[in-house]
Amino acid sequence: MAAKPGIWLGAPLFYGEVVKKNIFVQNPPGFWENRAGFFHLQGDIMKQLFSCFFLFAILLQSAPSTAADGDAAFAVSPESAFSLIEGAIRDARDSIEMNIYMLTNRSVTQLLADKAQSGVKVTVLIEGETFGGEMLAPVKRVLDDLYLRFEQQSNGRGKLFVMTSQAGNRRYTFNHAKYMIVDGRKTFVSSENITGSAFNSKNLTGGTRGWEIYLENLSLARTLSKIFQEDIQGSDVLSYEKVQFKVKDPGGDLPPRHTRDVKAFGRGVGRFSSASVCDSPKSQECVLKFIRSAKKELSVEHLSLPLRWSGKTNPIVQELVKAAKKGVKVRVLLNDDDSFGDEGGVSPADKNLVTVKWLKEEAARGGLPLQAATFSNKALEVNYVHNKGMVADESRVFVSSINGTENSVVNNREIAVSVNSADAANYFGEVFDLDWNLSNR
Repeated sequence: MAAKPGIWLGAPLFYGEVVKKNIFVQNPPGFWENRAGFFHLQGDIMKQLFSCFFLFAILLQSAPSTAADGDAAFAVSPESAFSLIEGAIRDARDSIEMNIYMLTNRSVTQLLADKAQSGVKVTVLIEGETFGGEMLAPVKRVLDDLYLRFEQQSNGRGKLFVMTSQAGNRRYTFNHAKYMIVDGRKTFVSSENITGSAFNSKNLTGGTRGWEIYLENLSLARTLSKIFQEDIQGSDVLSYEKVQFKVKDPGGDLPPRHTRDVKAFGRGVGRFSSASVCDSPKSQECVLKFIRSAKKELSVEHLSLPLRWSGKTNPIVQELVKAAKKGVKVRVLLNDDDSFGDEGGVSPADKNLVTVKWLKEEAARGGLPLQAATFSNKALEVNYVHNKGMVADESRVFVSSINGTENSVVNNREIAVSVNSADAANYFGEVFDLDWNLSNR
């Protein structure tokens, strides 16, 4: 996009951040540079303005976000997620706390290492037993490089930890969360692992569909930071160099990739009036609470939503039907089980297709405003849906790592945020509409 004089084209800005116009380097004219809350003086003009603006900047930075409102930015995988997380990491001036199930994206690990080297305290927690405790050799190399840069270049400011049964009894079946806290006041939450397929700077095929949100809210950040610190101090967490990984060769080459022809969504920005954390284990009530909050319409996009939990009907599926019985227009879009081939590891009874069929039968039997479908990977040009998101009444969103499985809700460490924001609902609602329409044409 061609630049226009005076228009900010950098990462999303939040209250308390100050930008300056570079009066010496016009590249092109009108570009602004993000200085994330402080002035970088160049020339007499800036020196003259400094005393006036400095106090204003301090006041903005010292005013804490309340639980009631804040600034927000939104993105969608695969097309704009990398841009959002890149901006969030570059945003950091004091600290980054990241908990992520899988961290395989070298561009992101380099950003983290650069931040630690620059003086930012960077603490990363990953899951140590993905894929039955095995780790692909290329992934191990990415993590080894991150650890070495932390050790050799960060002066102790970069730390990489692993949750693993090698340290003793685990608290959770999996540490499946996907979030980051920046400077103790901003929170990044995603449905996606930080992989090359989900955080794809070039919008290539072979990605995954997911949602990301970045919120400035001091209360929210403190809540998540407390959870992070409790998790990282557990006896089932080891420093990276103490963990023995089973490394295997992935075998074969990745299929060729090209730029997706489907409509792409750039980053969105807006405001939110409130936000709260929903965390597993035992996240069932807050997931159901979001569904119950819907009065007019509810859109649900999920990687995995089996019909049964321990032989009983999945309470999330039940709640969707209850919402429809109250007159809420419900649309449920689930991943196509065939996207994982024979290696998906899902029993026939737990497949999404069973849930879709059952929901359609319930809708027909009761004349309910309830629709269900499977996502078209071909039409959207992604490998599969990894999302676990919901939009309610054009006013609220649920951005989450929590799958609709019993294990995810009851036994894993998972993180979701429930956000009251018409801006976020409009953004993710438009993404959902595209996915729904292309999957049902």
